[in-house]
Amino acid sequence: MASTEFSELMAQSQKQAISSLKQAQEFSARAAEIAVGLVPGDASLGMAERLPTPKEVVEASFGFAGQVLDLQKDYALRIADILTAGADEAGKSTAKATSAASKS
Repeated sequence: MASTEFSELMAQSQKQAISSLKQAQEFSARAAEIAVGLVPGDASLGMAERLPTPKEVVEASFGFAGQVLDLQKDYALRIADILTAGADEAGKSTAKATSAASKS
């Protein structure tokens, strides 16, 4: 498979994944809107003042998710560097073997 074909396939797959995620989020948000309408006035039984707001939970969760993504990116780049170095070394070994074979 050519590099261009692979890139196009990846772009198409990513576009479909984002579209599916948006659809799932929309469904979930609508379900939350409906659920909120079904909950009685004080479903927390007086504990609401001790709980973080939904916005605080979201901010904390995304802060954590950002740290995880940064860590994963660093790891993936490290592996890419290792594989690139390995491929470069393999290329040098192949060139040496080819050169030696042609001299024989």
